[in-house]
Amino acid sequence: MDIFKAAVVQVSSNARVTNNLTQCRQFIEAAAKEGAKLVGLPENFSFMGNEQEKRNLIGQIEEETISFLSETSRDLGIYLLGGGFPTNAGNGKVYNTALLFDPEGKEIFRYYKAHLFNAEVGDGFSYSESNSTESGGKIPDVVSTTLGQISSAICYDIRFPELFRDLSKNGCEICFLPAAFTTPTGEAHWEVLLRARAIENFMYVIAPGQTGIHDPHGTRKTYGHSLIVSPWGEVLADVGTDPGYAVCEIDLTKLHEIRAKLPSLKHRLFS
Repeated sequence: MDIFKAAVVQVSSNARVTNNLTQCRQFIEAAAKEGAKLVGLPENFSFMGNEQEKRNLIGQIEEETISFLSETSRDLGIYLLGGGFPTNAGNGKVYNTALLFDPEGKEIFRYYKAHLFNAEVGDGFSYSESNSTESGGKIPDVVSTTLGQISSAICYDIRFPELFRDLSKNGCEICFLPAAFTTPTGEAHWEVLLRARAIENFMYVIAPGQTGIHDPHGTRKTYGHSLIVSPWGEVLADVGTDPGYAVCEIDLTKLHEIRAKLPSLKHRLFS
């Protein structure tokens, strides 16, 4: 299918798994009613709490989230990307995991976030993802679907262009970038980085994000502005700063025309 509709879902998740998934389901159903065949959920869509809560709830988070993704994709007949949630790594840590399910409710793609966010960005919150999360350490696979060649990175991966260049070399046409971008880095870099990765590799980038405040103290905030970007670098959809979703058309014919007319991917001199 060369032309179809895709959607990004944007939420403001917290530590209440069932409530988070209920809101996600509402937005996914609405997007599917508008014709979306490919839908992406952001990083931490099913759980966004503190590390102690994560350790206490890891079994529930993993079980409920995977069941939700399988059931929702099957019920609605869509491809559904669950953009990043904790799964047990078996060593006292978790993987930050992205899964893609097909319209029959089968898992067809799994990626463990490679680049872990350890930084201080000026928002008063210290980020030390590697304390609790294990890196997957591998480039994501590219999977063949009826909607094209699809893959996904996660959030901080966007700052490492070599990952996306490997995906383009492996045939990726549509890449998800689910995220929970901080407000300071989002304002400065979010759109620029997404458009750059799309242009450099002539691929669609579908970037569902978290938005708003995520804890009772108001210390954890995210930027929002979930985007879908064309291979030419155009912003096709922007959800803004409120929870919600956006739907737009994906046209792989245009992607192939761009790659044929401006074949920079074939002109590379260096790996």
